[in-house]
Amino acid sequence: MTRALMLCLLLAGCAAVPQVVEKPVEVRVPVSVPCKTADIPEPDWPLAHVPATASDFEWFRAALAELALRAGYEVRLRAAAEACR
Repeated sequence: MTRALMLCLLLAGCAAVPQVVEKPVEVRVPVSVPCKTADIPEPDWPLAHVPATASDFEWFRAALAELALRAGYEVRLRAAAEACR
């Protein structure tokens, strides 16, 4: 009797095949994209060309020029980095 009951249970289990419903699933995965910005050339820094025999005034003038040049260079670098986001 237990064998007959087991056989009925096994046959009942095979009769109820689950239906597979395939639905498309959207998966959002970040994909790395290469940055396509133009190279920003490094400027010719004025302090690099001040001779060791230069006066304090010449050194200070080159330092002020380099500060302005560096500020512009940093703005261009930030703009390029922002374009890659």
